[in-house]
Amino acid sequence: MEASRKMAWHWHFLGFFFLSLHVFSAKAKASQCSIKGLPLVRNISELPQDDYGIRGLSHITVAGSVLHGMKEVEVWLQTFSPGSCTPIHRHSCEEVFIVLKGSGTLYLASSSHQKHPGKPQEYFIFPNSTFHIPVNDAHQVWNINEHEDLQVLVIISRPPVKMYVVTPLLSS
Repeated sequence: MEASRKMAWHWHFLGFFFLSLHVFSAKAKASQCSIKGLPLVRNISELPQDDYGIRGLSHITVAGSVLHGMKEVEVWLQTFSPGSCTPIHRHSCEEVFIVLKGSGTLYLASSSHQKHPGKPQEYFIFPNSTFHIPVNDAHQVWNINEHEDLQVLVIISRPPVKMYVVTPLLSS
């Protein structure tokens, strides 16, 4: 009887030991992203920036499919210097914008489901304003403020994004 009691204690101890090891291991991993081993908490100013060939654009992928392994959403921080803008473009995802600072104009196609989207609708955007872009709607964001950067937080669905630039028709 004493041997079976020791054996039971031994198995309880081992179970507790491995459970504790698992809990402490999970806590240690909590400081890392479960994806790609990146720190869970990061400083945005230390993240890589790109301009994607657009003069006056600073683009930071805060959380994304390529860098961070995100599957459902991607988050960008974009800063446009005065007078800069995105190309007129569309993509197969939804976008939500939050204007953090500055002001500008959103140009949104009046009908994106036709071959030529037509004259765009203009919307003034300003700090604390938000707007969304439906799937495949041609749009452009432009910083019209001559004295201040326009900074937006962008949340997109279905990463990675494939962008299609819309070329305006020239009149002859």
